[in-house]
Amino acid sequence: MAHPAAHRETSPPFPAIPVGWFYLGRATSLRAGPIRAELGGRQFVGFRDATGRAVALDGQCSHLGASLSAGTVVNGRIRCPLHGWEYDGDGRCVHISASCQIPPSARQIAFPTAQFGPHLAFFNAPAAAYAFPFFEGATPADLLPAEPFDFVVNAPWYMISANAFDLQHFRVAHDRTLAGDHRVDTPSPFARRITAEFDVTGHSLRDRLTRRFSGPRVRMTVTSWAGTVILVTAAFRRTTSYGMVFVRPLQPGVSGSLRSLVRVVVWIPRRRNRLARAILDPIDAAIRRRFIRAFLRPDVMASDGVRYTPGSLIEADAELAAYLRWLATVCRGETNRQEVEVSDERL
Repeated sequence: MAHPAAHRETSPPFPAIPVGWFYLGRATSLRAGPIRAELGGRQFVGFRDATGRAVALDGQCSHLGASLSAGTVVNGRIRCPLHGWEYDGDGRCVHISASCQIPPSARQIAFPTAQFGPHLAFFNAPAAAYAFPFFEGATPADLLPAEPFDFVVNAPWYMISANAFDLQHFRVAHDRTLAGDHRVDTPSPFARRITAEFDVTGHSLRDRLTRRFSGPRVRMTVTSWAGTVILVTAAFRRTTSYGMVFVRPLQPGVSGSLRSLVRVVVWIPRRRNRLARAILDPIDAAIRRRFIRAFLRPDVMASDGVRYTPGSLIEADAELAAYLRWLATVCRGETNRQEVEVSDERL
């Protein structure tokens, strides 16, 4: 039976653009020059400074707003393509060709960056509220990433990570059967984690191969870091796969719909044998990437048009409601609340 508040709908308590870590690009791309990222209509530019450090700055020149990603990197400085103003890795303007005087306003905001394997991420605030997360018990050197793949989902950014806490959904989707109870905890003020075991009960070729080569049961751990980075560990009896999901809000389309870009990087454990690493690991990574992309595609289709309407939630949505309330507190900076209690009044 629906909750008594089912007819009360409120505006979602989430910002259009959250604060968190976002995908910047491949580290090797910086060899060719600056790279550009966009978030909510704002430009960011990445490059390597004079020390070789990967940096990210506000992407539009403080002079007249030209796109710095269209410029060049000279001696570790990003040079504006319009008037040649040069900025160092800290965002300070250090040279103006047409003037000996550098005005105080000639400065770009600098943003924290992190490298994980061959990839780069940036935090869209001058100081990172938390370190870039990685899979528990593993380092980038332990794992091999496959080629990233993207989905565009017709849903707001905060509903992407909420999918992992939607137990109603997991009881009817993916040809997986929930085996026993689930566990939810907050390993960090900025992270919420759910762990559960599932039996692989589907009859598709993909599921039959999964049972044969990986195992009939999987222990899934999904950790949402402020809703912008989601770490997924799928531990089978014979192997473990890892998925790193980046969520980026997109500008509303012509219909005003809220959309999100979802970028997924699949990782596999590296083999110990050097020859096997060189030959088998890339093949294994490519196969798992294909399987996981096919596994996620139905979620993308089913999530088309999903919106947060608190008044429509029922008791079976308790975990989903608790997650969304937790995420709202993170967005408001109320990270001292480690656990969010479920109550009838707030469901």
